[in-house]
Amino acid sequence: MAVRERGGRSDTETQPLCLQFTKTVTARETATPRDSLLRPSDLAEWLAAAGLGGRPPGLDEELLREARELRESIYRAARAVADAQEMAEADRDRINDWAGRNDAFRVLDGAGVNWRFPGSSPARSALAVVAGDAVDTLGGLRVGTIKVCAGTGCVAVFLDATRGRFRRWCSMSTCGNRAKKDAMRVRGAQ
Repeated sequence: MAVRERGGRSDTETQPLCLQFTKTVTARETATPRDSLLRPSDLAEWLAAAGLGGRPPGLDEELLREARELRESIYRAARAVADAQEMAEADRDRINDWAGRNDAFRVLDGAGVNWRFPGSSPARSALAVVAGDAVDTLGGLRVGTIKVCAGTGCVAVFLDATRGRFRRWCSMSTCGNRAKKDAMRVRGAQ
């Protein structure tokens, strides 16, 4: 169910699908956040890359708007969990509502495990899978601790499932690597 980066294994592969979905917005706390879901085709591409079927039909501007609302509810709820705060009722209700729409199921086939979306809107069903993953992740059914990335300028949420819960960055290949390079520069300048 993970979105993989090109060129090999990504440390986002171990992240829950719902938290990967929140990373479709970067630079959240800047004056110009970057949203990678600008068109319905962007959402279709993300769902396919996330392993939620092929490029689902029936994606329109309305569903894109709803998907963005779901994504932001998941993000705010994850931030609340990371900050040991109560999540907003509206966010919890939106996540629960979407999770309750799930008519998808996983099947074994010749290629391994795949999703089946028997309902009339495979894209809505795929988003319901994301919401169900949020219920499991934010409700504590997954082993780990929800954290906010300590990387400079990054406020992505991630699940720290390491044994000692010492992970600090959403991704070692980006934020972690950047922090290590910055530390080396500081040590070299002294």
